[in-house]
This record gives sequence, structure tokens and C-alpha cells, in this order.
Amino acid sequence: MRLFIAIDLSEEAKECIEKLKQGLKGIKGVKPVAKENIHLTMKFLGEVADDKAEDIARALSQIKFQPFNISISKTGAFPNESRISVLWVDASPAAPLFELKKQIDAALPSFKDDHPFKSHITFARVKYIANDSDKKKIHDLLRQPVEKAEFLVDKFRLYKSTLTPEGPVYEVVKERFSA
Repeated sequence: MRLFIAIDLSEEAKECIEKLKQGLKGIKGVKPVAKENIHLTMKFLGEVADDKAEDIARALSQIKFQPFNISISKTGAFPNESRISVLWVDASPAAPLFELKKQIDAALPSFKDDHPFKSHITFARVKYIANDSDKKKIHDLLRQPVEKAEFLVDKFRLYKSTLTPEGPVYEVVKERFSA
């Protein structure tokens, strides 16, 4: 099964992102993330044998952290604004997220990351940009101020991701609350 660890956003934060996604309407090659799938990924584990999921859940249950607040703020793009494949909003302050990430990494030492951790929330994926007009719309969106929404992080979840032709379907495997 395909697994990842993530923090869910408040409904208010998701609504702010939904407003931002309105600027993507009519742009070919851009697929917004479904509202119910918006989250902050802490660690992508990839394909994992079914019998290992319980071991992972057990390791994650040992993590102790205090609840903290984060907020969504500015927008950005991966890998950069010249060659966009992902559109995201920043999650800040990053320090408590990095601390939680360190604990998750320590609990799961056999799962190495391919990229350095960047606290962000993906709201759209870009397969291609059809024309200069669409490129301008995307760049304008990236310059647009984001309605700030603060929310409490008091838990994270281990998710199973099933890829379907309609898009990924996420299912909670285990939930871990703060200390």
C-alpha cells in the first residue's frame, strides 16, 4: 500500500485555498487538488508492504509533541516559477513543523527522504502550460496575497493513498494526537 504522513488543515484554511484556486479556472494542463485531499505532507513513505503498516503506526505512536499553531501565507511553485509543476501555499512558522518532522524521521529511520523538507500545502499540479495567457494567469496568482488562516496542529495522520483515474483517494490508517 502507498502511505504518507500528513497534517490536516482546518476548514477555514481549506476555504482560503479554495478561493485561491478560483484563479485557476479555465487553465488547461492545471489540476487543482480536491478540497478533501488538501493537507500538509510531513513524510511520503511510498509503497509499503501491508504487514509493515502496523509497525509504522506503532513507531509513530511513540512521538510526543505539544500542539502548535501554524498559518497559511504566501504562494509558491516547485521547482521554480520558470518551470512550474506544483503550486503551493506556505505553512508558517516552519520551526514547529521541522521539529515534528525530525521526530517522524527519527521514528522511521528506514524511510529516507528524496528532497529536503519544505513546509507547504500543494493546491494544484501543473502538467503543462498551454499558452502565454495561461502562464500570465498562473504568475498573477502567485503574486496574489493569500488570505491568512491560522489553525491548531494537535495531531497528524498516517494515510493510505489509492491512485484512481479520477485522482487519489486518501484513507486514514492511524491518527496520532499531541501529548
